Amino acid sequence: MELKFTPHPFLQPPTDEEIVLLAEKDPKLLEALYLSHEGRLQASEEDPVRYGFDLPGWERMQSSLGKKNECLVLGGNRSGKTTGCAKMVMQAVMDNEDGHIVCFSQNADTSIKVQQAAVWEMMPKEFRKKTKSIEGYINFSMQNGFTGQSFIFPDTRTRVDFKTYTQYSNNQTILEGFEFGFKKPKTINIGAWLDEYLGDAALVNTLRFRLATRDAKMVIGFTPIDGYTPFIADYLKGAETIKTREAELLKNKQLPIEQYSPDRDAGVIYLHSDENPFGGYERIAKDLRGRPEDEIMVRAYGMPVKSMTSLLPLFNTEVNVLSKIPNKHGRRFPDISDKSQFSCYQVVDPAGARNYVSLWAGVNRDNEVYIRREWPDRDTYGEWAIFGDPKWKFGPAAKKVGLNVEGYVDLFKEIEDELDIQVIERIGDSRYFARENENNDDLFTSFYDFGMNFIPSDGRMEEVGISALDEWFSYNPNIEVDEANKPLCYIHSDCGNLIDSLINYNSKGKADEPLKDFFDAIRYLRMANSGEGPDHIDSRNLNTTMQTKGGY
Repeated sequence: MELKFTPHPFLQPPTDEEIVLLAEKDPKLLEALYLSHEGRLQASEEDPVRYGFDLPGWERMQSSLGKKNECLVLGGNRSGKTTGCAKMVMQAVMDNEDGHIVCFSQNADTSIKVQQAAVWEMMPKEFRKKTKSIEGYINFSMQNGFTGQSFIFPDTRTRVDFKTYTQYSNNQTILEGFEFGFKKPKTINIGAWLDEYLGDAALVNTLRFRLATRDAKMVIGFTPIDGYTPFIADYLKGAETIKTREAELLKNKQLPIEQYSPDRDAGVIYLHSDENPFGGYERIAKDLRGRPEDEIMVRAYGMPVKSMTSLLPLFNTEVNVLSKIPNKHGRRFPDISDKSQFSCYQVVDPAGARNYVSLWAGVNRDNEVYIRREWPDRDTYGEWAIFGDPKWKFGPAAKKVGLNVEGYVDLFKEIEDELDIQVIERIGDSRYFARENENNDDLFTSFYDFGMNFIPSDGRMEEVGISALDEWFSYNPNIEVDEANKPLCYIHSDCGNLIDSLINYNSKGKADEPLKDFFDAIRYLRMANSGEGPDHIDSRNLNTTMQTKGGY
């Protein structure tokens, strides 16, 4: 009898030559090898959790969740992201007792056909049948999913609920009273799985409280076809790359496969399409041949690309955002209080009925710009803009603190004393500053009366300023960042509201209006000096400059 070994990428059968040799020398050994091979494959199909094969990316996911309470999983097309998340959920169900896991999807259709189906496929075969008992309940159909959009696993009495983001947005109390995860976990304590989450942070923040009691973990999966969504940006801001891998379709460029998000204290895992031998990578590679690099980054490697959504595609938090600790390129934020090396500027955008927005920056002798401070700063006042569905809304930092012009003068002086800087030029939004109040005074006059001189911002069209900002942030991202290849503008990591604005502002009108204030402020700074940008003033000419350019 001819033995036909089933081919498999992880469990390689013997070659034809080895089969012929074994058939001649030891037919019983060949038969035993065949039965072992086929039995192993059958076991992997009947019980994928215990006997299945893990993709490299899945191992990274498990390792990350073993260390952190949250894991953002970004995957290319057919990278195995959903299957990997489903396997971790099912493993938690099978290994731990008396727990509760909640799984969220975009809508009822994707919940049933994608998320619930993936969990069902991971369930051991003996449980893939209608079960109704005191300890468990399972009933599934491909058309309707799990009955009641939930199941209770009989062996461990663990409950899994499937919900949609729409359900939560319509009724934000649906999670009240629940504690997710396991009281006494034996393995990874997963309490929540969010698939393709595109909303604001409200649901995630709610879940964090529901997971905290049992110290449970949350996994969030994405295929980032929408680029740098606000939610993704929140995780990737300041992310530190831990592991990289060659990207074949990008001439073996090194791309991250594991990062650490310091702001969220979370892991970020990337699943590449070519790591999944079952995903049809050859077809994906063929379809992407000749496509723009951005599309390849997203579709094959799960990399969110800002150029798909951002006005400043080259703005990169790993390059443009600095702190006192050197980044991976060896750069740190300098001390702009050194008056021999830096000339300092301030920009103010009154922002209508909200708090004034202000930035302080230093310019060195090479005309490199270092934005050191923002007000209102995110650490003290919170977010200026918060993403909502479907548009941004103003956050707590925008709420007026009740300062008049004299109050702002005192505040600005206090900040500048704290930074130990001397401002040589102050720029105010030309339109708002020129508005007359009930006393027929404008803000230029009002600030001048309290000893602070402001000059009007450049009045050219927004598009001109955006193009000029793009030049500030330009460098070649395909080669090493060094003295010969670097941008001209850097931002201190304390300026969280400005960073959010640069990442997310798209000029979509009222949809992202709250992001515009900080974006306008840096645009006014860029257009200083008749569009040439702020410049460094030699200390010998400082006094003359202070008298003519708006210092106090």
